[in-house]
Amino acid sequence: MRWMKIAVISVCSMAFGITSYASGGVESIQAYLNHDFKFTLNTNTWVPKDSDGAVLTPVIINGTSYLPVKAVVEATGGEIQWNEATKTIAITSANGNEATISERERMIIEKINEIKEKLKLGLTKEKVKSLFKEQLELADFNGDLENGSDSYWKYNFFKDPNYKSALPDHVPDEEGLKNKKIGANLFIGWKNNELYLYSISYFNPKANKVYMYLLNPDGSTSDSPINP
Repeated sequence: MRWMKIAVISVCSMAFGITSYASGGVESIQAYLNHDFKFTLNTNTWVPKDSDGAVLTPVIINGTSYLPVKAVVEATGGEIQWNEATKTIAITSANGNEATISERERMIIEKINEIKEKLKLGLTKEKVKSLFKEQLELADFNGDLENGSDSYWKYNFFKDPNYKSALPDHVPDEEGLKNKKIGANLFIGWKNNELYLYSISYFNPKANKVYMYLLNPDGSTSDSPINP
């Protein structure tokens, strides 16, 4: 039963925190873990992991194998959300184009989901630095931003090492993202050495547009095209 709880928690905690399990809809079951299974996704080797990078092991219930829905949906380019009020897991599937996304696009999607899971308001610079192996850069905002932050960092993921953008650090490089020179750009605003806000700019293969995901200082989020 412990594995089943972890699977549900990983979904519910995306935005709303851990949910209580005292409701009448939860029942005890007998299940088995199988550590010998291997997986492929679109012919490529795939290892299911949770938001912290821990490997997930399939569970066997009455002869049927199960994996957490969050890991499977996100690996195939879909999206998943938890509605606490209605106790509903909402799955948005990938469309026909997404079903044939490249390995690089799949890795970018996984990285974006990892960032969303790990970055929380109030984290220290030391903690954030420990979360990513990529090289951070001090960002120059040229005095153009008035959002309450006192300093900025940026990370470029899946970047062509020979590519250099001519744009200011705080301006999303739409051409670089569209042309696959950059996979995703993370721009972090700090206040008193704590994470105050951040944005992720990325190319959305589902919509064929550059999107920006934004976590605001009040905890609200948005995810929409930069140019609708």
